Amino acid sequence: LFTADGERELPLLVEQPTYSGSLAYLQPTGTRLVGVKCDAGGLDPTALDLILRTWSGPGRPRVLYTIPVGSNPTGASLTLERKQKVYNIAREFDLLILEDDPYYWMQYSAARVPSFLSMDVDGRVLRFDSFSKLLSAGMRVGFVTGPPQLIERLELHQQASVLHSSGVSQALVAGLCSQWAAQNNGSTHAGFSQHSAAIVEFYRARRGAFLASAEKHLAGLCEWTAPAAGMFVWMKLPVTDADVFIKSKARGAKVLLVPGQSFDPLNQPSPWARAAFSTASLSDMDKALERLAALLREELARGGPASSG
Repeated sequence: LFTADGERELPLLVEQPTYSGSLAYLQPTGTRLVGVKCDAGGLDPTALDLILRTWSGPGRPRVLYTIPVGSNPTGASLTLERKQKVYNIAREFDLLILEDDPYYWMQYSAARVPSFLSMDVDGRVLRFDSFSKLLSAGMRVGFVTGPPQLIERLELHQQASVLHSSGVSQALVAGLCSQWAAQNNGSTHAGFSQHSAAIVEFYRARRGAFLASAEKHLAGLCEWTAPAAGMFVWMKLPVTDADVFIKSKARGAKVLLVPGQSFDPLNQPSPWARAAFSTASLSDMDKALERLAALLREELARGGPASSG
């Protein structure tokens, strides 16, 4: 939809790592994915600039897909400064930004970092929000905001693909919005804001418990950064291939992690793994991290970092 250039398909810029669900859709289409390096602060603007500035020949990417807040899988969030740098790069190289932002309302700071859409002056940002993280994981309802001409193309594409979003799910969301309005003198926004604040506090407590357990059991064994939003912690294990370790060791001990390779657009082995603090009880999270620590120490005692074989 956004990468066609006549009969030629242009590459798509994605974060490296990025959401596995997006990769599951993009990879079978044959779309060429160009990974942009990320660090603890999210997408690295310097890496993005380098890719575009040194691109040789035709077919330079014109679209960037990014999860800028509470990224799945890394939990990283872009600061306002980084967002401004990324947006300026997009303006210089005429990029369209696909802002996938389901965790925007789950920021733990007192003031939310403004979105790419809020700073858009050129009509180059399509922003995607989701109710699935705020209301119910099974309620697959979201909404997109952006330039009318791009929204029209999305509507036509949807009519030719999924035909129509679930009417029942939309009715449930509409009913809840009506209830919020009735409880807040006609202000749906006030009800939504109160609900979002409660969600943040719920996950803040779970994040704190997870990080405390990680510090207790994994300090000196793994590396991680406290997420500023969302429900994920990106952990570097003392192994060369987390996929092999998880499948051969962790899964059997009922420790559920997703290997970093699942989120790599180039499908490369990785020592990183994604942990989630969204559904497990606090005691189960503590027990899982304790088991993980024991497995890692056992692996290291065998003669160093676990190998990929």
